[in-house]
Amino acid sequence: MQIRRLLFAATLAVAVSSSAAAQAQAQAQDWPPAAAVRVIVPFAAGGPVDVPARLMNERLAAQTKGTFILENRGGAGGSIGAQQVAQAAPDGQTLLFTTSSIAIAPALYPNLPFDPLQFTAISLIAEVPIVLTVRGNSPIRTLAEYLAKAKAEPGKISFGSGGVGTGNHLSGELLKILAGINLLHVPFRGMAPGMAALYAGDIDSAFSSTTEVLAPARDGRLRVLGVCSPERLPELPDVPSIAELVPGYAMANWYGLFGPHGLPPAIVQRLERELAAMRSHPLMIERAAAAGIKMKLTGAGVLRERMAAEVPRWKKLVAELKLKPD
Repeated sequence: MQIRRLLFAATLAVAVSSSAAAQAQAQAQDWPPAAAVRVIVPFAAGGPVDVPARLMNERLAAQTKGTFILENRGGAGGSIGAQQVAQAAPDGQTLLFTTSSIAIAPALYPNLPFDPLQFTAISLIAEVPIVLTVRGNSPIRTLAEYLAKAKAEPGKISFGSGGVGTGNHLSGELLKILAGINLLHVPFRGMAPGMAALYAGDIDSAFSSTTEVLAPARDGRLRVLGVCSPERLPELPDVPSIAELVPGYAMANWYGLFGPHGLPPAIVQRLERELAAMRSHPLMIERAAAAGIKMKLTGAGVLRERMAAEVPRWKKLVAELKLKPD
């Protein structure tokens, strides 16, 4: 009797395991759904995040024969769009394509209606350097001049960002602390309106991603004064890193793809496979390089580790800087 029970239990366990495996396989095969997959970008349309997001959407559509729609939902440094994804059903039909601001948000908004660490990590998509820029006709021609003017005229030089708590905002705040200067921060609902304000002369400078400055820098509409990466960029070999004049300065910006909490592992694995297939696609490589984007497409593990490390690090830095949302 005991042997019969053990055999029954073993048979049942195998059946349950097989059923779960079959269900997972079906979930992966059924994705993407017949309806369009909404990829939420939590910043204003036309900004730097749109570039890699559109590249990814185009390739996902080509590889899976599905429909992927980019939706911009700007505000609160990316938190409004992120909340929309946090409240979505975990069925693979709503995804979040966002920046490192997702790791900064808990430090600035302690009463967030969602926990960024509860999103389902899918993949680190790209890293995009941040640079300090002025208009092409600005009287400030070098980083040294910028720092000297900021010291001589505290609070007179303004810099734009994509919102409080974004990577380009904290790039300016960190420069203020380490260089001992005072700059006026002007936040926007994404860098698209921020760059428009820079061109119009409404602000003096901006911390921008290379995706939006390389082309206008080449034709003279913008002047890049310094890069926020610890080392100079191959795309801008004559532009110093800010660390060359301000020791210890370094800021990085990354883009990641997330799903709502509870997104089935089978769908995550399907997305990981599709994204991995893009790494060697010639058009993807060419278009990313032209915009200064460092494509990563690492998979879920790297993104989870980065979030786990950065959320507490930003809480510490924001507390030290005594930053508050506007």
